[in-house]
Amino acid sequence: MYRLEKIGDNTIYLKATGTFPVEEAQKFVEEFREFTHKMDQYSVLVDLMDAILLSPSSFNIILDLLKKNNEKLLKSAFAICCNPPLNKEFQLLLKRAESVKRTIKDNLDEAKEWLGISNIIIKKDYST
Repeated sequence: MYRLEKIGDNTIYLKATGTFPVEEAQKFVEEFREFTHKMDQYSVLVDLMDAILLSPSSFNIILDLLKKNNEKLLKSAFAICCNPPLNKEFQLLLKRAESVKRTIKDNLDEAKEWLGISNIIIKKDYST
């Protein structure tokens, strides 16, 4: 499951939980493209603190999206904590996406700092 929201003039917050099956990945890519269609540039805070793993097929879907949005992307930080397999998976994903605009951080505060949005407060949503 995931949730997308705009948290600044040009910053997007993506909260992902659980696994990311193919159908969910395809739906996400479509929604993300629609969400960013009218934005000239944007940064993305990807909160994977409650995520488990990508399915192998979803990996390629997300990789394709990452490669295609390099031009409009200012910066992107992926917050991953206490999940070595997911961390490894995203290291490989970001390496294949070939962009220095993306990084993995150990928590949301580090991710927000890297994006320059430390003043934005993100509250825990217990409904997801």
